[in-house]
Amino acid sequence: MSVYRYHLQFEGKVSPQDEMGEQMGIEAEAKVGPDRTRGFDPAIGAEGSVAKFACLVSNDMDGTFTLQGEVTLAGGSLTISTIRPSSLEESPDAKVQRGTAECQIDTGTGAFKGAVGTVMLNFTVDEDARFTDLQTGLVFAASNVH
Repeated sequence: MSVYRYHLQFEGKVSPQDEMGEQMGIEAEAKVGPDRTRGFDPAIGAEGSVAKFACLVSNDMDGTFTLQGEVTLAGGSLTISTIRPSSLEESPDAKVQRGTAECQIDTGTGAFKGAVGTVMLNFTVDEDARFTDLQTGLVFAASNVH
């Protein structure tokens, strides 16, 4: 069993996927930097490499949302989905909404084959639909590829 940890700041855009606004797409990227205690993990990426995050957000009538998405790192990808519905909240800045989402890892590829674990999103969306997410992942993978 391999254990991977990552902490990345993704930046991107939120785009409507239907006319009713019930489905929203998010596409974002993050530059990989060194882990302060262990340096670089090749499965996460080398310094300056780019990680990607893409998801489909489903909005519910009660103001909550769920998401399904994929995090792509150097060693493979993680398919994630929310554990429970989340919601956007107002922030002290009237031009920015904030939210959190706790996701489970449904599956993985490459170094993350057989992955389970959690991915936490702590994000903002501004009035121009810019998405900024401080994302933290704790990944347990059956693969011994490192």
